[in-house]
Amino acid sequence: MSEAVWIYGVEDGAAAGPPPGRGVDPAHPVELVRHAGLAALTSRVNGEEFNEDALRESLEDLDRLEALARAHERVLDDALIGGAIVPFRICTIYSSEDSVREMLERERKTLADALGRLRGKSEWGVKAFAPEAPPPPATAPASGAEFFARKRAERTAAESSRRALEVATDAIHERLAADSAGAVLSPPQDRRLTGRAGEMVLNAAYLVTDADVAAFRKLIAELERTYGLPLEVTGPWPAYHFSR
Repeated sequence: MSEAVWIYGVEDGAAAGPPPGRGVDPAHPVELVRHAGLAALTSRVNGEEFNEDALRESLEDLDRLEALARAHERVLDDALIGGAIVPFRICTIYSSEDSVREMLERERKTLADALGRLRGKSEWGVKAFAPEAPPPPATAPASGAEFFARKRAERTAAESSRRALEVATDAIHERLAADSAGAVLSPPQDRRLTGRAGEMVLNAAYLVTDADVAAFRKLIAELERTYGLPLEVTGPWPAYHFSR
């Protein structure tokens, strides 16, 4: 049976060892491939099940894709406890450990610089959601004039609410960015992905120094009270947004 090497991320070469447990292929444990002062978090995979064609099929199978993504993230989350890590995207596969060493040699400076930036820090996600709109009046308009007056008032209120939301989300992001080591904005997610009734109006990631996490979370609670917007905070995460 041919084998290949799945890579999860890269950490400092002095790392004590890989996190316990299995990789994306349950038949193989997570291992470290050390080279050039770096250590790649890897696990062996069945070359036939994880070749290009098989992976293409896996990416079209949502259940299979979710299982791979969860296994990949579990390894990264466990490794993050031990220190900084440069995470790699799901389905990053090399033909052999020698190929992994060649990559570490080739990307040595870029990876070492990234680890230097991330050391003692982690990524935190913050999402803001618009309050639900009030229901329309229960009574029908008494006349055509009242109908159009209501429509004008609804448009005016919607425009005013949108402007207020933009001001609030800009202020929240600016404050959080000022209190973090890095900040990245991403497009808001669709309601079908969030599972929430309110529209997402902020989707951001912040790089936070470990010593400042408690203060950062306290600031989020303060901003939520100040602006009246529900804020959802998640983390710590591998620093995908700040690695390269």
